[in-house]
Amino acid sequence: MPKPFMLALIASLILLTFSPILRAQTATMHADESAVEKWNNDPFDGHARTGGCAPGLPCADPSFYAGKKGPPPRRDLSGIWDATAGGGVQAGGVAAHPAVYPGDTPGSEAERKRFQGGQPDEKGVLNPLPYTSAGEAALKANKPTGQSIRAVPSVLGTDPVNRCDPVGFPYMVNFQFLVVELAQTKDQVIYLSQFEHEWRIIWTDGRELPKDPEPRWNGYSVGRWVDDYTFVVETVGMNEKSWLDHAGRPHSKDLRVTEIFHLLDYDTMEHTETISDPKMYTQPWTAHKLILHRQSPDFDIREMFCSPSETRAYNELVGDPINPESK
Repeated sequence: MPKPFMLALIASLILLTFSPILRAQTATMHADESAVEKWNNDPFDGHARTGGCAPGLPCADPSFYAGKKGPPPRRDLSGIWDATAGGGVQAGGVAAHPAVYPGDTPGSEAERKRFQGGQPDEKGVLNPLPYTSAGEAALKANKPTGQSIRAVPSVLGTDPVNRCDPVGFPYMVNFQFLVVELAQTKDQVIYLSQFEHEWRIIWTDGRELPKDPEPRWNGYSVGRWVDDYTFVVETVGMNEKSWLDHAGRPHSKDLRVTEIFHLLDYDTMEHTETISDPKMYTQPWTAHKLILHRQSPDFDIREMFCSPSETRAYNELVGDPINPESK
């Protein structure tokens, strides 16, 4: 592996060690385990009911996620939901199609040892995507910095998120699907995420999707209940400047995303996402099927912003000196 590439990876890890995003994924230690933190909670700090296991995070008793409070409410998604334990952190690409080699689990020790970034395409990856020729060309033009076989040093990456552009949809749920809050009104479902301070409006007043929409980072969303426990959302009109995920998968203006929120019990919800974009992919494909867990009503979601000043400081102190293109 080239020395500049290694230095970039090491520098990125050092920077992330002190970032609020990583701290949001790290268990908070309390001198008194019976104490309950009221601010900046995360699902693994003992404040909320915890369970499951995610790479780099502590495991807890899965019985906490056993749906102890009975059946789900009818036609109501309201609450604070966490996908972390179910695979919501998708640094190597969407959960169903990670841009890694077979046998490598994104974030695992084996994956880190085998990690080989800088590949020109995704030949040989686990569960490859059905790219069109245009999709393949668009993929190669994107330079991701996540845990994928195509990753480049962070200072050479073209990920819009690294420039503090809006994350956009569906990138927001295909990378750091952490703790989100859903709220309902008579005509809307409001989706709130502290990851890069993203929020969406899903209209439920019966309106149709726009025919020729002006592009938006988060697109235009409408939702409907197909039964008492299943809510289906269709989204169109996403800005082509955004990516689908952290592995640099592209989309066109014709992207259509279908989400299914299915309540399994009071404490558990399944989220399924399907991508349809005939310009980039020969057929629709499922990005993920994740399990979300309800958190305590007094759960305080951490603030997670992209800071242009911190990005600039990183480039001045770390990025530019090791970037061969800056010399």
